[in-house]
Amino acid sequence: LLQSQIKSSFRIDEDIHNYFKRYEVEYLQFAFRWMNNLLMRELPLRCTIRLWDTYQAEQEGFSHFHLYVCAAFLIEWRKEILSMVDFQGLLMLLQNLPTIHWGNEEVGLLLAEAYRLKYMFADAPNHYKR
Repeated sequence: LLQSQIKSSFRIDEDIHNYFKRYEVEYLQFAFRWMNNLLMRELPLRCTIRLWDTYQAEQEGFSHFHLYVCAAFLIEWRKEILSMVDFQGLLMLLQNLPTIHWGNEEVGLLLAEAYRLKYMFADAPNHYKR
């Protein structure tokens, strides 16, 4: 699944992917926790409940839709990611995202972006070929 995230990230936002490569940030260094904990450590409990409720409503929410939520999460922090100037700054940001004040509105926007990504890319079987 993490390999899918790497490929999806490159496809969805090449600038972020290349920025990670430039500073030698591996997806495993932050996305493993995102995938393993289903963003529970990155979001306040009220947001996690909203997020997981959506996952339960999706046919393959926890196993498939979560990938698009993680990609949307990267896009959400795009400006901050691209403003970091070193490996340590990037990793600190990605492991400690400032979501403490997030609520339903922010999670709703995150889910809307994830749905957009899903509908753009989920049924594109040749999207990895270049």
